Amino acid sequence: MPPLSNILTKIKNRLRSKYSEELMVFVVYGKQPSPFPDLEHIEPIIAIVASERECYEIQEKYPETQVSWEARKVQNTEGMELTGGGILYLTHTTLLPYDEDGDGNPIFGIMESPQPAGLHCSRDTAEQEAPGQYLHRVSLGEINLRGVGELL
Repeated sequence: MPPLSNILTKIKNRLRSKYSEELMVFVVYGKQPSPFPDLEHIEPIIAIVASERECYEIQEKYPETQVSWEARKVQNTEGMELTGGGILYLTHTTLLPYDEDGDGNPIFGIMESPQPAGLHCSRDTAEQEAPGQYLHRVSLGEINLRGVGELL
């Protein structure tokens, strides 16, 4: 029977190869009073960060905002490395009205309880895997209490 250290090394190597291709990020939400007359509060995505430590730092930096987060797998990241400022694409199935324009038409967006359906490293991949869904372009590490990135 092989020594225990050899068995543990083999297990670690198998796990590392199985999970090394999955890059995880944290989608950070910020619940806060709304600047829009039709909403009591907003809860936009205020950041996408690479580590949970960064989530806690955001929570400490903005105590007036109810900060929460979830770990999300980034799709199709084989051979890619995520760095601060790197571009990611979220996909959303629905957008909700949150304000009105000067003509009284609803403005749709992701201010109230956004629920991204997917997270991708490239726009092409996001469009191929989620046709007909709304695209949201975000920079990794950007923080904005009114919502990060832009809807495309």
